[in-house]
Amino acid sequence: MAWRQAYVKTFLERDIPQLGFQIPSEHIRRFWLMLSHYHGQVLNSSELGRSLQISDHTVRRYIDILVGTFMIRQLNPWFENISKRQVKSPKIYFRDSGILHALLGINNVSALQAYPKIGSFWEGFALEEIIKQYHASEA
Repeated sequence: MAWRQAYVKTFLERDIPQLGFQIPSEHIRRFWLMLSHYHGQVLNSSELGRSLQISDHTVRRYIDILVGTFMIRQLNPWFENISKRQVKSPKIYFRDSGILHALLGINNVSALQAYPKIGSFWEGFALEEIIKQYHASEA
């Protein structure tokens, strides 16, 4: 757990700025922590922006940074019949379950099993394993 927390700190304080993004590490940390509660859920960027008092544009920018650095996966919905009313917002998944658990403070199996959204953890883990197994591309 200590290693994962140090990794998150290094990623936010050193790696993000070295990639050319001029965002205060505390802002992206708060965003990432809040986003961890959306793991496996449909992203509502307006709600997320309101809770952090940032614009929808900033939410999308932060998500693009985290997607581009392979920290989260944005799973867009699949449309078979676009004439029907469907959810058209993407789901958000953390690509590394260890980092997700570190952000949420889950440091042992009993804490994991007691977490109310354990199903979304399994869903995200299974998604990443299937993509890895079948060498699926983003396209």
